[in-house]
Amino acid sequence: MRSRSVRVLVVLVALSVLGGCALVASKAEYARYRSVRLARDDQERLVAMQQYMAEHPGGAWSKALQAERVQLEPGVWDTSRSTREGLEFYLAAFPDGPHAAEAAPRLEALSAVQGRRMSEQERAREAERVRREALEEQRRTWLTRASQFWTRTMIGITNWGSPIADVARRNQEFSRAFGQNPAPRCSRTECIKFYRSDYAIPVPGSTRIERTLELLLRLRMDGGNVERAELLLPNKGFSRWFEQENRTPVLDEDPEQRQQAIEWALARILPVIREAAPGAQAVDVVPEPIDPPTVRAPNQPDPGAALAPGDEPVESPAPRPAPGEQGADTPPRPQTPQQQGGLDDLIRRAAGDDEQEQGDTRRTPANATPAEDMDTMVLPIALQGFSTGRVRIVIFAAAEDDYGLAYDGMFIEHVR
Repeated sequence: MRSRSVRVLVVLVALSVLGGCALVASKAEYARYRSVRLARDDQERLVAMQQYMAEHPGGAWSKALQAERVQLEPGVWDTSRSTREGLEFYLAAFPDGPHAAEAAPRLEALSAVQGRRMSEQERAREAERVRREALEEQRRTWLTRASQFWTRTMIGITNWGSPIADVARRNQEFSRAFGQNPAPRCSRTECIKFYRSDYAIPVPGSTRIERTLELLLRLRMDGGNVERAELLLPNKGFSRWFEQENRTPVLDEDPEQRQQAIEWALARILPVIREAAPGAQAVDVVPEPIDPPTVRAPNQPDPGAALAPGDEPVESPAPRPAPGEQGADTPPRPQTPQQQGGLDDLIRRAAGDDEQEQGDTRRTPANATPAEDMDTMVLPIALQGFSTGRVRIVIFAAAEDDYGLAYDGMFIEHVR
């Protein structure tokens, strides 16, 4: 019996040696080893091997896995030592490896550099976002600034009814701004700065509405003397002004929408009038029809056509085409008054001293109302009238049934 027990014991020992893993490894160890065998790629396998070794340093498969780790470590270090991601992987796979002491400070240094770089990129992105928002705000609100500037400047003119040269010399702010872009276009009887911008109104669930907003700053002269200044917004421009700044469409045929736009525009003009002419008295006025310009608007917007005086262009103009390219033969734009010799040269031409140079600019624009139809023009509606000294200020709006040029706006005129 004793001999038989010894034989059974020998067999059990032999089986334990031959089947070692199955008899010794626990379920937890086998599960961790299984994650090594089922790893999706080499990196995942190495990390799983490290986790196995950390949890089961004397496990059934520890010797084989450790031998494999030792064999692979040099190659992993060579390919991982130069990047933040590589060093993070190395330390995850070989926290006890021969290069771990070197990897940790390298990772810290690279993380600091990359963090600074990301901060710089984030600052650059933020600066670009602010710049774009500023550009959009400038485009959206340029007419408010332009109308308020010119209202204040024209009311501040001290010598209405004088030759335009004297007006320019005695009113430096007017002289500087009037000579800036967009360049004024003049005849013997008027000088006009044509402002213009295109805008779009988003419509939820539909395509956007494309619009154009125009402002005409016109000086009217009699014998070279400045008698009247007009801020004209064609196409019921108070509505277009409201649309551009509020990104909300206005249906001019809707009395409520149209009235809202008019009141909104008045709220931006009246405070400037009261500030510039605090002693002005309210007066009743019946404005006459606004006749169209006698100088031609540019075929394309001039530089600065969508900028208020004092605004700086945010984007650089497109480069001129090289010889031979499309558009290379296009005549250059007219020079600004500063380039042509200053505002004095503009004034000389405006007074009619240069007959030949003015010949083309005095043509009636294509959309102007023919002279024989002037008697049928609809009278604008007086919104507010003021009198101060020898100057009268009138804010007006196009009548509901005005389907012509339909000017909204304001004029400041010398009263004799």
